[in-house]
Amino acid sequence: MNLQDGLQISDLIGILRRRGRLMVWVSGLSILAIFWIVMALPNQYSSYATVLVEPQAIDEELVRAGVQGQDLQQRLGIMSARILSRQRLSRLIDELGLYPEESKEFTRQEVIDIMRRHLSVEPVLSELQSDKRSTDDVEFNRFKITYRNRSAVTAAQVAQSLASDFVDANINARIEVSQQSLSFMEDSIEELRNQAVDVESRIKNVKAENAGHLPEDLITNQRIFEQLIAQSRETQRALLLARSDEAFWKSQVITAESMMGTGDATSPAYRMKLIETELQSLRARGYTQKHPDVVHRMDELAILQQGMQERQTAASDESTESAEADSAGDSYAEQNAKSELRRARLAVEAADQELERLAASQAEVQESIALTPLVAEQLNSLEREYESLVTSFRDFSVRRQQASVQANLERKQLGENFRILESAFPAARPGSPNRILMLFVGVIVGLGAGVAMGLVLETSDSSIHDARRLQAFTNMPVLVSIPSIRLDPDRRLRRRRLLLELVIAGVLSLFFLAGGLVSYIYVNRSAPPKVEEASKEDPRREASSLVPYDSGSPMAWSLGA
Repeated sequence: MNLQDGLQISDLIGILRRRGRLMVWVSGLSILAIFWIVMALPNQYSSYATVLVEPQAIDEELVRAGVQGQDLQQRLGIMSARILSRQRLSRLIDELGLYPEESKEFTRQEVIDIMRRHLSVEPVLSELQSDKRSTDDVEFNRFKITYRNRSAVTAAQVAQSLASDFVDANINARIEVSQQSLSFMEDSIEELRNQAVDVESRIKNVKAENAGHLPEDLITNQRIFEQLIAQSRETQRALLLARSDEAFWKSQVITAESMMGTGDATSPAYRMKLIETELQSLRARGYTQKHPDVVHRMDELAILQQGMQERQTAASDESTESAEADSAGDSYAEQNAKSELRRARLAVEAADQELERLAASQAEVQESIALTPLVAEQLNSLEREYESLVTSFRDFSVRRQQASVQANLERKQLGENFRILESAFPAARPGSPNRILMLFVGVIVGLGAGVAMGLVLETSDSSIHDARRLQAFTNMPVLVSIPSIRLDPDRRLRRRRLLLELVIAGVLSLFFLAGGLVSYIYVNRSAPPKVEEASKEDPRREASSLVPYDSGSPMAWSLGA
């Protein structure tokens, strides 16, 4: 066929006459094959359960929720990842016996991926919010879990089970978060208490180790230091006076020693010797012990001896050297001067010792005053830390009380809660595949295949079928055109051939139709449940005012590929 001169109606008629039978066969066979394929596809039943997000039952001004209200979309995404995990879905597959044929050919992970493609979690909007499908920040309080399966009952069971898992997961998650918050508060309070006790112990240790160096002792130490300085001045004056007395009595001793001789009448020893001489003289003259002169001399001698013993005893108590120096031959003036000298020396020694003691006390008090700022800084740092710990302890105690109330709120399920608003029910009709649409598309595809086959064969045929094409090809005028002459035998042969083709077409049509029906029955041999077996209260009546959110929206959590 040469299409350079254009395609005319006569050409189309010729194509149909020559290729029409082939085009009809190709189209018919294509349509029948598509019919068989469409009928062999398994039915997929969709079932869903709607979950309502109920707000907190207690006024939030009285009790704030222990779990802060996050974005519901984000929370559902997290819960979906947990609930639809590999472990959970694998257990569900084993419990309900899902995908038995796929489990024979694929691994468990691949079967789980297939199941995830049949699952979706998406929010549900009311009719008032249906115009906000393209808005990302739309608010909603309901979502639904949808599952597709070959069995309507199984689809309903899986959807209902997953909805129950969402409810339980929300309760467990909120209780777990509130309990963890309470445990964290209790651990923090215990840690703060231990830290406060430790700091308090350190403060006590610092005060015990720095007794007398504390800030509250500063004024007392300053007063003591001033008193020590005043005492030092008084002791200095006493020392100077004692040294002056020592020098004076030392000079008196020297003077008395220079003036004293053996015939000194003031010497007690000389007087005792004189009295003893007089007693001997009186006894020699015959005086008795009762004679008044003898008695007088005896009394005076006793007094002198007693005085000598007292002075010797005092001298031995003060100093051994002084006792040796106070011999019986010392005069009264010398003995008195030496006694006063000894007392002056003792006063000097006492004053020196007192000055040393006062100096040591001043150094000690001065050291205490110098250490007081360092101790005060250390105590201030510890006290600031202690006050901070006490403040945190009080704040955490209040928060622990709040966490306890919030945990009690969540345990009683009075906080935000999930409730199954619409239970999953077995679908009365399969949701997919849409066989009518697929058959319509198959008819179009079959007709297109037949036409395409006819055009391909016609364009590849180089023979000439009419006079116009012959004249165009040879550039010579066609004088005579002989039409096709058919005799009765030819007509009878054509009729027999047409009848045979009709029979073959009928047999093929019946074969494909029967094959499609048998494939449908075989693939979908588990009959769907009757509508009467469903719940009397059809949940779809409640969902009449609900509009599923667009699955193409970013807010849809479809788990498929």
